[in-house]
Amino acid sequence: MKWTWILFTSIPVTDKNSAFIQIDWYSCRWLIEEYHKCLKSGCAIEKRQLESANGLVTLLGFFAVVAVRLLQLRELSRSNPLLPAQNFVPPMMLNILVARLGLLCDDLTLGEFWKCVARLGGFLGRKSDGLPGWQTLWRGWCRLMDMCWAIDFSTQSLEKCW
Repeated sequence: MKWTWILFTSIPVTDKNSAFIQIDWYSCRWLIEEYHKCLKSGCAIEKRQLESANGLVTLLGFFAVVAVRLLQLRELSRSNPLLPAQNFVPPMMLNILVARLGLLCDDLTLGEFWKCVARLGGFLGRKSDGLPGWQTLWRGWCRLMDMCWAIDFSTQSLEKCW
């Protein structure tokens, strides 16, 4: 059985090349959907109960940057899980993660790093669990960020005392 699909678009398709451009654009749709899912499920943008559109725009401006970074890390960890995490993640963040989880090895791959972040958010990582979702990743990321900020703050406070 041969499958045929139709892509509706408001952009004029006049030749084979412009059709391929539309298909290429459409292939980006899944990544865009994941970005929105990160904003909605992970960052919980809809649950923030802001009272003004201006406040929502400000919060969205902040969360958009976070969501893009999380999406980049997640996509890289899935497509290239053996890349060294140190090429994409600040050393302090890696050190804190290794210390918090009591890991024996501090040269994590990107795939290991991302699963460790998910573990901070409650991901158990059993064989049948599949990949961590946005809510678990978001909780883990927030916990890791809190630890990084605490270490950074305490280091700065100690430097001022001496």
